[in-house]
Amino acid sequence: MKRDARAALISRLEERFRWLTVALYDTSVPPAEVDAALRPYLADDVRFVDPWQTEAGVQRYRLGLAGFHTMFRFHFELFQLSVSLDEDGKRGRCIADGVMHLKQFAPLLTYPLRTILTYEFVVEDAGDDVRPVRFRIHHHEEMWSFGDMLAAVPVTGWLYAKLFRPAFARGFLVASWLSARLKGALPARTAGRT
Repeated sequence: MKRDARAALISRLEERFRWLTVALYDTSVPPAEVDAALRPYLADDVRFVDPWQTEAGVQRYRLGLAGFHTMFRFHFELFQLSVSLDEDGKRGRCIADGVMHLKQFAPLLTYPLRTILTYEFVVEDAGDDVRPVRFRIHHHEEMWSFGDMLAAVPVTGWLYAKLFRPAFARGFLVASWLSARLKGALPARTAGRT
């Protein structure tokens, strides 16, 4: 695939994935609209993975999506998004980085959850200035921080963030010092730094 054609295809894919991500991760968009918008991009064998679950198949994906939009309240603050393609421009991966703001108990409590999303896909038609790019998503993964989730819980979160994490870090550094000392691998001190 020529460099200019590849750059144009990546640009079209990034635009479409940006749009899909905003629709997928904003519960102000009705579930039926999200389903209609996303359905043309889902492969029959699409697999969804997050830290709690994994499931495959387009019908299960669509059911999970509908439940996700009706059980929870959230929106996604997108910071960056990037698409990479294989050499022939037929297979690719999109990665999106941002914060999912879970609003189950808003306005009392909103969970800001750092989230990385990946989509693996196959390009069916690269499109052009007239025709839109067509692709099918085969794998959609959400990765988010358990640390952020724990830190956002009232009282328990404070204990986790202010007591447990610093104490665990000190214990880890003691174990690291001991291990490195026993193996003769302690880093040398740098003059003027502590």
